[in-house]
Amino acid sequence: MGKSKSSKAQGTSPASVLAQTATLTAPAPSPSSSLLKQACKFLNTTAGLDLTLRLFQGFVIISAKARDEVVATRSFIASSQLDLARRYLRFFVLLDCIHNVFETAGKEYTSLAYKTLDLVEWSCLLMYFVLENLTMLHDMKIHVVPWYHPVLIEANKFWFYAILASIIRTVVQQLGLFAGRSVKVSKNGKKHVAQNAPPPPPPLRRLVIDSLDLMLPASFIGWVAVDDVTIGCLMTVSTLLVWKDVWSKAQ
Repeated sequence: MGKSKSSKAQGTSPASVLAQTATLTAPAPSPSSSLLKQACKFLNTTAGLDLTLRLFQGFVIISAKARDEVVATRSFIASSQLDLARRYLRFFVLLDCIHNVFETAGKEYTSLAYKTLDLVEWSCLLMYFVLENLTMLHDMKIHVVPWYHPVLIEANKFWFYAILASIIRTVVQQLGLFAGRSVKVSKNGKKHVAQNAPPPPPPLRRLVIDSLDLMLPASFIGWVAVDDVTIGCLMTVSTLLVWKDVWSKAQ
């Protein structure tokens, strides 16, 4: 049971937190760039490198359940090391979250509901990274603490809430329910209410990615029963779905 929990903990790292800054409508790379050059640009970005390691991690989590004990043991060790490598990459992502929280709070939105969901998402992601970073020395075997697992449980709750806010926002956008109103004063001094254009909805792929990722913290917390093979499959599929957008943004 301890081994299973550990591997699930390794799966609880967002596909789209580092990739979240990459828009899902990113422009396609220039056709003049060679595939090798595009790959170099992609892997030279933090989001691209993290996504690549996450793809490998999904594969090794699946192979960790192999019948061959040697393969399973090596896969489990590889998954642990990949997870730690990804922890290094996203250690300072909380600074981006802090910036986004303040930017969202001070920015004018056409819809208060849209702003609220944005603020909830970034605030929850900030708390996720703060709590996760508290366990970094434990994972590095430098300072082992007894509160490691409870803190990760709370961290994953915040990640769950962040993804849930993103899903709600996407659904409401798809339904066209975000419509802001602003009061404008005409030249003759009369006030009238103008209907502002709602923010453009993201593609439905965003909803699929978030729905897959939602299962990861939910399973780690214990809200849903999902085995490690399923966790690895969910990680792999969500990684592949977001791959195109991070690749395009890196070019």
